Amino acid sequence: MANEIKQYNAKDVHLSIDGRIVQGFQDGDMFAVTIKEDRVQTSVDAQGTPSIAINNNRLGQVTVNLSGNSVDHKRLNELANSNKIFPIVATTPYEKITGDQAIIAKPADAAFGKETPKRTYTIEVLDLHVEVI
Repeated sequence: MANEIKQYNAKDVHLSIDGRIVQGFQDGDMFAVTIKEDRVQTSVDAQGTPSIAINNNRLGQVTVNLSGNSVDHKRLNELANSNKIFPIVATTPYEKITGDQAIIAKPADAAFGKETPKRTYTIEVLDLHVEVI
């Protein structure tokens, strides 16, 4: 039996910040998720005996790329200015990425020109969890 071919469709990807689905992404990557540290630490002593330690650090970072015309640009800017801690959830048909404690670490820079301005927010997640469905 052949493996099922999975098709990617950006319309099936959703990002919820503080309980509301984000809309109005810029062209290209809508958002990116990064786990900040390796989940294990390894070392080898002078005689070649290896050891492994589980790293319980669950810090993550989500970079959200909005269009300057996004209806959520103002909302994310307000979250950044308030220093509010909020939940974040990213879902696709094949993955679910969650964090109960997130905060906007860097509000969007502002640039203006002949194209629609881009607004990129950096969100720190204190308890990032990635699940493949």
